[in-house]
Amino acid sequence: MTEVNSSEKITSKKCNLEYLWLGIVLLIAAIFRFAYLNQVSYWFDESFTLKMVEFPLLDMMERNMHDDDNPPLYYLTLKLWVSLFGNYLTAPRILSALCSMTTVAGTYFLVKEAYQTSSDSRPKPDSRYAALLAAVLVSLSPLQISWAQQVRMYAMAPTFAVWSSYFLFRAMFRKNSGKGSWILFTLLSVLQAYTHYFGLFIAIAQYGFALGYVGYQRLNPREKKVSLQTVLISGITFYFLFLPWLLVFLEHRERVDVKMPTADITWPYIGTRLAMSFDLQWFYSVTPVTGVLVAQFFLIVFLMLAIQRRPADYFLILTTLLPFLAAAIVSLYMRTVFVPRYLISAQVFALISIAVAVSNIPWKLFRRTGILLVLMAMGWLAKEQFLTRTLNASLPGMRGAVTYLNDQREVDETVIVCNPMLFTSIVFYIDDRDQLFTQGTPRGYPYFQGTAVMRDDEYLQISELKNQSHTRIWTFDADKWFGHTWMVNLPPGWHEVSRKRFQEFNADFIIRCYEHQPPNQVATDVL
Repeated sequence: MTEVNSSEKITSKKCNLEYLWLGIVLLIAAIFRFAYLNQVSYWFDESFTLKMVEFPLLDMMERNMHDDDNPPLYYLTLKLWVSLFGNYLTAPRILSALCSMTTVAGTYFLVKEAYQTSSDSRPKPDSRYAALLAAVLVSLSPLQISWAQQVRMYAMAPTFAVWSSYFLFRAMFRKNSGKGSWILFTLLSVLQAYTHYFGLFIAIAQYGFALGYVGYQRLNPREKKVSLQTVLISGITFYFLFLPWLLVFLEHRERVDVKMPTADITWPYIGTRLAMSFDLQWFYSVTPVTGVLVAQFFLIVFLMLAIQRRPADYFLILTTLLPFLAAAIVSLYMRTVFVPRYLISAQVFALISIAVAVSNIPWKLFRRTGILLVLMAMGWLAKEQFLTRTLNASLPGMRGAVTYLNDQREVDETVIVCNPMLFTSIVFYIDDRDQLFTQGTPRGYPYFQGTAVMRDDEYLQISELKNQSHTRIWTFDADKWFGHTWMVNLPPGWHEVSRKRFQEFNADFIIRCYEHQPPNQVATDVL
């Protein structure tokens, strides 16, 4: 009895120590994700998202279905979030940061759950280290950090991916797991597809793994039985829960194919994007050769996993490879979708693969050396991302430009913006929206430049200036933005009297003031 109590105390202490380390990992994750959350200005994708959720619910869903190309779950969640906490700069970004923190925690619990034995619910000794190492790698990944600091759905997608996988392993390998784990797996798997369409690839990998294990257990009758009927019921439920959005998904795909041009894809392009999917651009300039080296590195990692012949190893290989291969095939034969942010969930499983492979090295010296090397490498990348974030936070950018405009502009003076993409960001900083317009008409811009969240009364044709009595107008222009200069061209009779430039991480913003009567002043460019 004494030995049993002593063993239980040791186990309890080990668990407490593990959770203490997990708490430290989450603290590290929070430091990187909440750094300068308020100082860096919104860019187009974020402000587009925020402007979308400003519309009434039915109007928002209509625009999402027919003018956007993303599934609706993040918009619905964000709309509820801002109704509770407001849409000031920090609050919407906190949602993404918290989702990413949940992903880090989910990574830890997934690895522990996936590598427990079928006969003993306690994890194997190496799985504790693998779980913590995997959580650290995800917490330090610049790709995960970057999207945790932005108002987009990319931080939410991995959350559903890892937690649905966690409940899949509970459902398949826990004794007496019951129906609850299958229900939670199915629900979370559907939610990841409603968050981002690449969640469908993760779901295919998850169900492919489950079906593969059903076939495998016939050859190994001693393994825990997983019912084919249960897997099929879950898959059919997934299909019918996603079915209401399926036609919208097909419409989104058709619109993107027709209206959103992309560059022709090549294998060198895929190689470069593969390297960027694992954050190597933060270390040095990536090339297609870098992508080849990344592919060879993961070939070694997957071989190290495959020789272990454990179900979880094959699961990691499948959930990593399938999204990357699908993205490459679609990009080569249809349109370019090999984009690092689309592959953010697959990156989590890739990082877990590295952690498990290194933790399985049998020789202690080599194992510890491998752990140290991967920690140093990911720590370096996180440090570089943090320094870049610090630099971006120091730039005046969009916020500085609009603050200057608020200070200099008189009440009811018109402001004309050169493009809807910039307009969507300006509205969240300017004091008076009433006289803020984008030049032109909705038909003058492609849908991917923000027209889905623009109202008709937010456009102003330059010819309409003849009917206005104002003697002074402000314009908001951009230089070096997407490699071009974007400028509002006023008709004859309007003369530039002042100009001020504000540097942003992706462009220079220029505030110009025009007066209708010819001035005897020369515009100066204040840098």
